[in-house]
Amino acid sequence: MSIYSPILQEYFCNARFELEELVDRAGSLVLTLVRTDGSRVRLQFDSYMAYRKLDEGDALLTLSAMRRTGGMSKSFYRVDNSDFLVWFNEERCGPTPGGPLTHYMVATANDIVDVLSLDPPTIEVD
Repeated sequence: MSIYSPILQEYFCNARFELEELVDRAGSLVLTLVRTDGSRVRLQFDSYMAYRKLDEGDALLTLSAMRRTGGMSKSFYRVDNSDFLVWFNEERCGPTPGGPLTHYMVATANDIVDVLSLDPPTIEVD
């Protein structure tokens, strides 16, 4: 079972965000999140290997696991015992060269974005 541990909460302050933009370009994945007050948080993954995006209504098992292990009031998580990471390593026929991958998850009001990355994202706050 996946375990969801809230991380980097100093950037999110228990606020709920909307996913404004997801850009996959030139080897970087950039997520721009916006709060109801218009402030933005930009997450840039420069060493991502895979990602997936689901509408929150299509991620019922993920939301249930979040409730049991990490809570629902946060926006950014590290996922341990990740089924997504297991699947990815099986697809590759082995672990990723260059170091261990970490599964990060961004939970917004309407979307769930999972990212497998060698490094944590850089974060900008507007």
